[in-house]
Amino acid sequence: AAAARAAALGEDERVLAGDDGWLFFRRGFEYLAADDLRDQADGRDPFPAITDFQQQLAGRGIDLLLVLIPDKVEVYPERAGLEVPADGLVQPATRRLVAELSAAGVETVDLLAAMLAAKAADPTLLYLPTDTHWTPAGLELAAATIAARVRAYPWYTAGTTAYTREPIEFGRQGDLVGMLGGAAAADFRPERLTARQVRLPDGTFYADDPASPIVVLGDSFCGIYHHEDCEHAGLSAHLAAELGQPVDLLMAHGSGPRIRGQLARRGAAAIDAKQLVVWTVAASDLWQYWAPWDPIPLP
Repeated sequence: AAAARAAALGEDERVLAGDDGWLFFRRGFEYLAADDLRDQADGRDPFPAITDFQQQLAGRGIDLLLVLIPDKVEVYPERAGLEVPADGLVQPATRRLVAELSAAGVETVDLLAAMLAAKAADPTLLYLPTDTHWTPAGLELAAATIAARVRAYPWYTAGTTAYTREPIEFGRQGDLVGMLGGAAAADFRPERLTARQVRLPDGTFYADDPASPIVVLGDSFCGIYHHEDCEHAGLSAHLAAELGQPVDLLMAHGSGPRIRGQLARRGAAAIDAKQLVVWTVAASDLWQYWAPWDPIPLP
């Protein structure tokens, strides 16, 4: 059904209409239709690059947490008019890849399970209806889920900074609305949102710390609410608030799989100072990413 919906679009159309004004990114449907994420030509198989990165880090005594960020249609398939299986998993190929990665020594934080459980217990939306990204609530759930695993490491020492989280209201025009263009986009108004900005005890805004032993790698899912919109309310800020200490952040829009290059460019000394790399990747980038999933050597 996902493949048929995507194929019905024109060649240049990137947005699918769901129910009640919801919009979905075409790539999400194409990702759902993938039968085997390993069966991709031209270097698009993500497994070799992910396992290579884990092995390079492990050789330096650095832990890796791979955080796959579910596509919106994985969490809300019913909003897109898709039939929901009894187990709620609309893309089993990702589950198979996670199992293969686990067998190879790569640990993955399962945000999909956490989100499906939260969705069943509470009507608060975890993704924006007219955007590809998560809501502030979805982001905070991700930060809490990641933090729970970080606190379990034997080397982890609890931070002592008592961050506060102050609510702020703002508007965001969904990125999917922008992809519609023309008269169709005029039917949508900016969404009114409330996020929580992270502040230090003295009231100043949280700032990422390149000297932190924990570095977060990611794309726009790390930039939203942190470097844009209300600011100071992104994933790294809320992870820091959960841990009581600042973290480092390397992010670039659309570059979750290739953000490893920014870490490599930091140099050997900066890399060796880390104890944990939290690598966030949009799950839809596991299928037909715009560039090859090349292994990237660390200096």
